[in-house]
Amino acid sequence: PGPEKGPGAAQANGSNPRTRQGSVMTYSNNEIGYRLKKSEKVFVKLFVFLLRSIAWTSRTELENEAIIDEARRIHGGFILSTWHRDIFFSIWMFRELHLTAMISASRDGEGIFQVMRNFNFKGIRGSSNRGGTEALIETGKFLNQGGGLAIAPDGPTGPSLQSKSGIILLARDSGVPIIPWSYASKSEWLLKTWDRHRIPKPFNRIRGTFGEPLMVPQDLKLDVIPEYCSKLEKAMQDTAKFAAWD
Repeated sequence: PGPEKGPGAAQANGSNPRTRQGSVMTYSNNEIGYRLKKSEKVFVKLFVFLLRSIAWTSRTELENEAIIDEARRIHGGFILSTWHRDIFFSIWMFRELHLTAMISASRDGEGIFQVMRNFNFKGIRGSSNRGGTEALIETGKFLNQGGGLAIAPDGPTGPSLQSKSGIILLARDSGVPIIPWSYASKSEWLLKTWDRHRIPKPFNRIRGTFGEPLMVPQDLKLDVIPEYCSKLEKAMQDTAKFAAWD
């Protein structure tokens, strides 16, 4: 199936699809690393069908979108922070934002990206284990060009709900805000994965919200980064409380 269509056909990330051979960084609409097996491609199609089915049978609400508009107006680029466990339905909620996602350098990451590309996402491949410094530099350039980047700060392997330093370094070096994100549903399944991934059930009510931006000082010292990881975790918790159903 082709990408989901929505208002705002212009690419919000401000960059054309491109692939850099021989680098850990890749910008693409297609496969960006591993060539998926036939069985994996079938799984991707089923995942896309499930996501659309849940969305089409549910009532969804998106709050505080003005925060995104303001970040684009003032800073150009921004980093959208979502916990790894929330990736599945966030893909649908973000479909009209035309974001670029940082994808882990793994076969699982490729599978996730092949789902995301059906919903107007591009992908940047990077890994803390493979050329992590280059990944940070290249992603920083992308943000400085006005890109909107989605990152799971606790991915790709956890611990769940604990921010790693990469997202803080990106925000510091690029000068763009981190925008917390969370959603809540009336009913959901919890998968037996390391992140206890959340899958909303069909015929649901689902509400997502953007939290207050977190700015990281560009002169932030390395020994203060853990403090900002904790600040981001607190901001994510506050955003989740705001999204939650009473």
